[in-house]
Amino acid sequence: MSAMLPLDSARWAELEHAYGSAEDIPRLLGALATAEGERERGELWYGAMATLCPEGRAVSASYAAAPHLLAIGDAHGAPEQVTALHVVAMIEINRHGTDSSPMPSDLIEPYAMAIESMPRRVADLFVQPWDASSAQVLAAALLVGKRQPVLARTLLALGDDES
Repeated sequence: MSAMLPLDSARWAELEHAYGSAEDIPRLLGALATAEGERERGELWYGAMATLCPEGRAVSASYAAAPHLLAIGDAHGAPEQVTALHVVAMIEINRHGTDSSPMPSDLIEPYAMAIESMPRRVADLFVQPWDASSAQVLAAALLVGKRQPVLARTLLALGDDES
């Protein structure tokens, strides 16, 4: 079993995110793991989405970050679990796009394990109340975990054209 990429690994500098070298992604993940303010945490999650899911594509750092994002969500309760599932679902949905980076072979197993854990993570949230937005994300996360990225993308796109 292959473990997730350690945050202190030099390998991060070999990966890329939306703006170049991913050597700073461990700092982002560390901040997400430890930041306390709701506003600060929201901004960090927004930064994770923008950096790891740019313009409908996945980047090599996305694959390394996905298991970390799910673990961070688990450590911070239901609302952040939903947010983590959303970011990881977008990574997996975008991975199938033509402009996405190929997945480095050393990241395949931990990434696949993260994706395959998504239905269990959704089931763990079953007892929580779901607003419409959370229900949409959780249904998409379930679909992603069941290897249905096209259906998940379609589900997440519902309501996008409404203002």
